[in-house]
Amino acid sequence: MTDYPHPSGRPDSRRVAIASPPWPVHCFLLIMAALCAVAALRSRPPAAIPDAPQTGSSAEIVPQIASYEPPPPPAGAEFELVSVEQPAPPPSSLGEPYDIVVRLPRGNTPGDVLDEIGIADDDRVAAVTALEHLLKKRRLAAGEKLKLSLQPSVDADDYPLLLSLQVRPEPEREYVITRQDDGSYDGDVTIYKVHPRIVRVATRRVDSLLASGVRAGAPADALREFIKALSYDVDFERELKPNAPFALLLEEGVTSDGRLARPGRLLAGELELTRRSVTVIAFTPLHGARQFYTPDGNSVVRAFLRTPMDASHISSPFGRRRHPILGYSRMHEGVDFAAPKGTPILAAGRGTVVRAGYYGGYGLYVELQHTATIATAYGHMSRLGRGIRPGVHVHQGQVMGYVGATGLATGPHLHYEFHRRGRPVNPLTQRASIRRHLAGSDLKRFTALVRQYRAQLHSAPLIGAALH
Repeated sequence: MTDYPHPSGRPDSRRVAIASPPWPVHCFLLIMAALCAVAALRSRPPAAIPDAPQTGSSAEIVPQIASYEPPPPPAGAEFELVSVEQPAPPPSSLGEPYDIVVRLPRGNTPGDVLDEIGIADDDRVAAVTALEHLLKKRRLAAGEKLKLSLQPSVDADDYPLLLSLQVRPEPEREYVITRQDDGSYDGDVTIYKVHPRIVRVATRRVDSLLASGVRAGAPADALREFIKALSYDVDFERELKPNAPFALLLEEGVTSDGRLARPGRLLAGELELTRRSVTVIAFTPLHGARQFYTPDGNSVVRAFLRTPMDASHISSPFGRRRHPILGYSRMHEGVDFAAPKGTPILAAGRGTVVRAGYYGGYGLYVELQHTATIATAYGHMSRLGRGIRPGVHVHQGQVMGYVGATGLATGPHLHYEFHRRGRPVNPLTQRASIRRHLAGSDLKRFTALVRQYRAQLHSAPLIGAALH
């Protein structure tokens, strides 16, 4: 044992003897140290093994650091999701949109149409509710066009989507409902402005003026006005011949997108007779109602119409004749005008209905009392005009009824009588003076209008079938 001096440099008065442990203890300590070393090696992560260098290479081998995987993020409010990469969307289950136009069947509603084409119940109810809100209790007429924009499903078993519905019951208003992203439907109304447009119709008389004009494209109401204005002065049976040319100048109402909003209102008309030409001009005096005048400023209105209809021809004149059914001669107290069944019959003048109904051989018959001394009668009608019954006051030109063959008649015609002081007289010889003549500022304005309308009767855009 070696003796070492004390660290302080002073000799230690004591000596300590250290004995070596016995050999079993040495063995135990060696075994424990080995076990600890093995445990430490197992707990360490394995080191990356570097690639072996190629033979003959002098490159230095650099040891690699093992990759580190962080622990998962904490759950709950400690973690904020910034973005998530979504998987690619599946292919769309809807096809390409397309439009169809459907006419509303008689007795059906837009809801019935949507149900028929397979719109889902929820969509159909929502769409119809939005449309009804726009229409404000207005019912769509049968035959109205519905324009539907649909998007079909790829799966034949799924319902198609209604993207929009358009309907235009009036030319100046269009109603549209459109599907929104949330599946609801919003409605919108488009208002189109209406502008006047001057046009003309020119054709020839084939059968009646009314039928010939309608075929040429003229509105029936404008033609009736024209015929009524002519009826005060024109003897249709004697002066009006087949193929006679006539023209009407009309003022239409047209929307900003070109649709006809109002049929043509009659501004002027011209008719070529056998020996003369007749022109009538519509004009409203400063203190009066709109009526028709001759080009020199005289009103066409007389106390009574010359003839109460646009007659094709007189089939039997006033006077004594052999009755075609009874077979013997007797006085024919009126004039028979042959015309197609259903031709309107006009009141010859203002008056009161004193009889309306069936009256012996006259068939369906109307009698009007105009003054204390003058009355007119109309027989063989097929039906009465609207509201015609005893006691009703009528205006000149009002429809009394329609041509027929009731009573003692061999075919459709009007039997027309004119009574003066209770005695029948020839209706074709009864003329009355003109009621009004324009003067002053009215005549000045009217004269300028006559020049304009006469030029436009030959130069305005032509509608319908052209004159040939």
